Amino acid sequence: MIKNSLKLKILTANIVIIFAISGLYLLANRVLDLPYNQFHAYIAMILFLIVETVYLNIAIHKPLKKILAEMKALLVGKNFRKIYTTRTDEIGIIGHFFNKITDSLETVSNDLKEHKRITGELNVAQKIQQDLIPKEAPYIPGIEITAKTKPAAEIGGDTFDFLPQENQTYFYIGDVSGHGLPSGLVMIMVDSLTKALSTAAKTAKELVISINKLLKPRLRTNMFMTMVMFRWEHSTRKLFYTGSGHERIIHYKKSEGKCNAMVSGGIALGMLPDISKVAKDEAQIDFQEGDFIILYSDGITECRNSNEEQFTIKRVIETVEEKAPSAQTTKELFDHIARRITIFVENEIQADDMSLIVIKNVGNQDTKSTPKETTNWNNE
Repeated sequence: MIKNSLKLKILTANIVIIFAISGLYLLANRVLDLPYNQFHAYIAMILFLIVETVYLNIAIHKPLKKILAEMKALLVGKNFRKIYTTRTDEIGIIGHFFNKITDSLETVSNDLKEHKRITGELNVAQKIQQDLIPKEAPYIPGIEITAKTKPAAEIGGDTFDFLPQENQTYFYIGDVSGHGLPSGLVMIMVDSLTKALSTAAKTAKELVISINKLLKPRLRTNMFMTMVMFRWEHSTRKLFYTGSGHERIIHYKKSEGKCNAMVSGGIALGMLPDISKVAKDEAQIDFQEGDFIILYSDGITECRNSNEEQFTIKRVIETVEEKAPSAQTTKELFDHIARRITIFVENEIQADDMSLIVIKNVGNQDTKSTPKETTNWNNE
């Protein structure tokens, strides 16, 4: 409707201009023969036609030309200016519409810039997290380890690490509440604190108390982290642990051919400012040669299939007992568990971070030459 009305105005203006030119031509031939009063009337008519032509040019052609010029600049990616007008006719509506479009484009452009900035920050945080998680399990006298993690988002809340010292090694698995950037930042803090504090700690309990003391003031009130901390003595081949509200510890005993699912106990880090009075005392696991320890985050037991069924700890235990008797290495058992999980969930989207650690007591067997596995589950 606006387009047709505008065309009509332009057509009218052109007709007026044609008639004006024709009139001027005729008048030029006849004006000198007119009486005095008719002469003035024709002069007035000529002036009116000139004014009308100028008015139409100013009122329609120039504003429209200006709008078209700005539209062209916008379309070819050049700098453009908004149309400032108080008109309420079709020209004004077109100008107002153009301004609305450019406002929307500016909003989208700003959103894209903000998205790019946030993406850059996320990439930095993800790189830091990847650098903190060990690229592969280290050589530890007396035990063999296969450990992998698969975050649900770009930045995950699951973590683990191995901290060898002269006479002992600390290793742990942890799970920050939620997932994504906030959980990933907490995980980065915990990994950094654990590395810094482990050299002075004499027991696993002492270490988690120290971590919590420094972590709690830096957490939001609704955030916490579950963890189970282990301490392996190289000379005695003894394994100790302190739980902080994490998942059960699965211990496969070779002598019995069965698993024991032990409650890790304790209280999650970040729940209280001081956990020294409620932290679980360091306990020893009867970890014999040929035994396996399986550690995991709740992303393993709570992963779902298309029927909304969870994998559950029961299936983890059944899977371990199925393969452990014949598994010569931690990699064999890890791969078997991972395959069972993949078959179970099929094509369902991973809803939570998934971490799995398989540890074996190899006695005096030298594992230095054993190929090291990457900790990136996505490489599977």
